[in-house]
Amino acid sequence: MNEKAILDDLGEIVAIPSVYGEPTADAPYGIECKRALEWFVDKAHSFGLEAKNIDNYCAYAEVGSGKECIGILAHLDVVPAGNGWATPPFKMVEEGGKVYGRGVGDDKGSVVVCLHALKELKDSGVKLKRRVRLIVGADEERGSSCIRHYVEVGGEIPVMSFVPDSEFPIINSEKGISHMRLVFEDKALASNISAISGAECRNALPDRSVIDLVKGGALISALEKACGGSVTADVFKMSPAADVIISMGAGFSDFEIENGRGGTAIAARGTAEHASTPEKGDSALWKTLGLLAAYNGVIGSKHLKNVYDYLCTPLAAAKLGIYVDDPKSGDLTMCMSQAAMNGDKLELIIDFRLPLGVTPDFVKKNIESKLGCAVEVLDYHENLYIDEDAPLIRALLDVYRRITGDNTPPLQTGGGTYARELPNAVAFGCTPVDLDINMHRADENFPIAQLFKNYEIYLAAAKELADL
Repeated sequence: MNEKAILDDLGEIVAIPSVYGEPTADAPYGIECKRALEWFVDKAHSFGLEAKNIDNYCAYAEVGSGKECIGILAHLDVVPAGNGWATPPFKMVEEGGKVYGRGVGDDKGSVVVCLHALKELKDSGVKLKRRVRLIVGADEERGSSCIRHYVEVGGEIPVMSFVPDSEFPIINSEKGISHMRLVFEDKALASNISAISGAECRNALPDRSVIDLVKGGALISALEKACGGSVTADVFKMSPAADVIISMGAGFSDFEIENGRGGTAIAARGTAEHASTPEKGDSALWKTLGLLAAYNGVIGSKHLKNVYDYLCTPLAAAKLGIYVDDPKSGDLTMCMSQAAMNGDKLELIIDFRLPLGVTPDFVKKNIESKLGCAVEVLDYHENLYIDEDAPLIRALLDVYRRITGDNTPPLQTGGGTYARELPNAVAFGCTPVDLDINMHRADENFPIAQLFKNYEIYLAAAKELADL
């Protein structure tokens, strides 16, 4: 293992800000995602590996011979950097035995160590029964259309695959994922706010939310009256704003007044988090909606109270009558990620993680009944469940336990990986279950020692599956 080369290559790919961008004719996910795929193919070729870019949707690198291949699936796209970084998000920094930067853990670190593992297989001359193919996509964070494109254009389907994009020891159960748009027709709200924002992507808890106030509306007039002129941050310490801020456990410093852009806006700060574990974050969007609900006596919205009471709480699923806890796949979770004003309508995007047996239609009908809004199912990715006794699970567990001595049983997750896109695939690492790498948050990081341990694990796993 060339440790310096691994870190150098990780620094190179982290420096490419491969966040989804404006599509072009030859860059379906934007120019930076295209650049990341080109980097991968060029690097693989420099290692002497067979490699191919597939229409700038995805790419693969391969080693070995044989009629069949085993797959390793990873991704090069990343979520937006967000706010609050102590270091530049797209410049890898080494400090305190860790590397920092967007993608070092999710999922560029895995791409780099697996690519180097393929180089080791080639350089060693080891003879295996099957080829080993590392497939990388550029749209995992938005729903994995990249891997579906791979399948649609005739990409070879591996006989078995692992995905280094979750937790060790292995994930044999992934919840279903559905994004839904809740639409509330609300002229009263629209006459008071012209815009509201949440996260930049659907699968993240927002760390910032801004509401733009309508000039001359009842809400801004009430705030101006309370402040004796222009709206200032003093208003947050007055009733009813102070009452709701205290009740939600927030601080006055979490809110600020922004003047400019032709008017007055209220911004709230929180802590970003992956949508599969919203309980670990602090929703800025809940805070802005809570503030609006506090002034509903002025606004006169018919929906604000229910939106806040039913949706801006950790008990939302139970209040809506959709909470389910399944022993094989875990419990239902929900994360309000995005918001917008569209004419007279308030639109909220919610990310649902669904246990086995729960359908989007069940969720949709219950929410419509409880909240009196329209619900649109934007997408749905079905559950993945593989029995613990399956040969793929047993083989990968044996490798992991042999190298680490950790006998933890298979895990459930609310996260979604490429494993559900191909048959006989499972998430395998890349972090121990108790390691927090700030995934989807500021200061994403990864321990260097774990990075090198993963190289050892994934090299052994590739050999094991290729000869199984």
